Amino acid sequence: MAACLDQLPPPRPYSEPPRRRETLAFRVRLARTPADVLKAVGVRASAYGRHVPAVGEALRQPEPDDARDDVLIVIAEAKLDGSVLGSMRLQPNFHRPLRIEGEAELPGRFRAKRLVEFMRLTVTNGTAGRLVMPAIAKAAYEICHRARIDYAFVAGRHPVSLMYRAMQFDDVLDGATVALSYAAGVPHHIYCLPIDEADARWRSAGHSLYPFMAHTEHPDIAIDWSSGPLRRFAGH
Repeated sequence: MAACLDQLPPPRPYSEPPRRRETLAFRVRLARTPADVLKAVGVRASAYGRHVPAVGEALRQPEPDDARDDVLIVIAEAKLDGSVLGSMRLQPNFHRPLRIEGEAELPGRFRAKRLVEFMRLTVTNGTAGRLVMPAIAKAAYEICHRARIDYAFVAGRHPVSLMYRAMQFDDVLDGATVALSYAAGVPHHIYCLPIDEADARWRSAGHSLYPFMAHTEHPDIAIDWSSGPLRRFAGH
């Protein structure tokens, strides 16, 4: 499953050229230090606590998966004060199964494929959150494309699940749900997105986020493609 970054395609995975360049009030980057992780954990616990208090309480401390060498944590960091406005963990199957594989049996077509599970996506309340979420999604997609990921997986409870359907994710279990042990037993749908098809799906669907993803350059989405964490993530 290993993939050398030097042989990977360019980081821009869109079929249409950029038309504009925009700055954001925050930067999206990889968490580099324990302090970064702790700030992400704080936002995570608060966000989950608003909707599922039992999960929020359980997430007040970093999870063991946060410390894995093959995991990336993407954070959105406010330029004004350095606070973390949102985060997501990218968890691959390079060395061990996805967390979701411990909860449900995936169809055979996913065997021997490079998979990533998007986990613990959280953003702060307020107007900033409306841009933070798509910016984190853009960074995650570009990372997956560069690392030659075959499918990105995500678990979504209703009504968050509607967002993933709108983003052209496939329903892996055909409408069935799984009570996730790492989400207080709350039923979740399981979705996947074939990374190589994502651009074409969004473009043909005329998705409202496509101009943000493909037509806009964001210098503040600043992923260091030569970083050690990204190389470990890519299985180098």
